[in-house]
Amino acid sequence: MLSIIVINHNTVEITRKCLDHIFASKNIEFEVILINNTPTDGFSYPKLKIINNAAPLGFGANNNQGLKIAKGDKILLLNSDAFVYPDTLAECYAQNYDVLGCQLLNRDLSIQPSWGYFPTLRRILQLMIFVDNFPLVRRCIDSIHVRDINRYHKIREVDWVMGAFVMLKRKVFEKVGGFDENFHMYGEELEWMYRIRRAGYKVYYYPEAKCEHIQGASTGTAAKMFAGEMRGYLYWFAKYNLIWQLPLLKIILVAGTLYKALAWSILGGILGKPTWGRDNWKTFKEIVEAV
Repeated sequence: MLSIIVINHNTVEITRKCLDHIFASKNIEFEVILINNTPTDGFSYPKLKIINNAAPLGFGANNNQGLKIAKGDKILLLNSDAFVYPDTLAECYAQNYDVLGCQLLNRDLSIQPSWGYFPTLRRILQLMIFVDNFPLVRRCIDSIHVRDINRYHKIREVDWVMGAFVMLKRKVFEKVGGFDENFHMYGEELEWMYRIRRAGYKVYYYPEAKCEHIQGASTGTAAKMFAGEMRGYLYWFAKYNLIWQLPLLKIILVAGTLYKALAWSILGGILGKPTWGRDNWKTFKEIVEAV
């Protein structure tokens, strides 16, 4: 049996759409555990287990609640803004990978980047100065976020897959445990899969199964996500990296977000998109305060 964990955080209509797609799935036995951060939102579905939180929790803490009560031999963490096709769950469940992420699609059904490499100083610097998004370079570079769509057509072992759709064997959770709840939002899945891989398990990107994902619908603006990701790197380096690397990371983050704010302000001004600059200046301010 597959246990499916979905989090509702003030996204009632999107969450209902997510649940509708789950319950339309074919050829698979499953249970659904809904972690409800907004208990005033009502849900009525057969065999739906609901945990109502009196106060909202972070992504990791919410999923940990579901992981602890899941009964399936495999567990799926599914964002409320991710909509599976009727055969997605059965197709993924039939695979023998320790951890699996399927192919995520945007609203227009184009492929959404959803896997990458663990953060290092070099990879974070690449991210900050846009190197990992140059058309020729991104075809082969080991980016934190792999953006070249040509690399999303084959099954491959990866460092991490996006937390919007993560299926894992129960034994993985039993050995490694759940999320580090010191991450409130953004980056939790990278750190979790880092521990999973260190424990000897493998993570795979599996494009034979697909799921539509409205990226950001359950998390907020791109600027908010980026700032959260950068704060996650600060925590990651304090937890795992050599002590001398953290000061260098802080310099890279401050200088990088400043560079992005200036670049996007200029580009946004040219293209008539002033919010691009404003959002990135907010990110710069948040990072300066965080370091």
